[in-house]
Amino acid sequence: MLAAIWILTLIGLILWSLASWGLHTLLSIDPRWIEDIDKLAKEIPYTEAIDRWFPAWRELLDVLMDLAQVVLGWVGTNAPVVAWIVWGIGTLVLLLGGLALTLLVCLVRDKPTPPAAR
Repeated sequence: MLAAIWILTLIGLILWSLASWGLHTLLSIDPRWIEDIDKLAKEIPYTEAIDRWFPAWRELLDVLMDLAQVVLGWVGTNAPVVAWIVWGIGTLVLLLGGLALTLLVCLVRDKPTPPAAR
């Protein structure tokens, strides 16, 4: 049982490391791709209906796109730090989970009784 716990913990660590590498790659993308969303927003169908229900949606979309570009630009420059922090926290959680399960198995496991003395 202990071997299964630590094998699964190791597999979890490998998958978590791959996810952190993917996060770093994703955060390192140039944030100027958001400008393409502005072009697509101008081609949204039924804008008149949207204007009736939500009059200032275009201005809000412009503000949100600018905010997203600033935030992604900041996060992109700090991508290595963010990825390492996220990886470290996840790794710590996985290792503590493996340790807690190991402790639980050791506490619940039947202890062999010593042979009776004659």
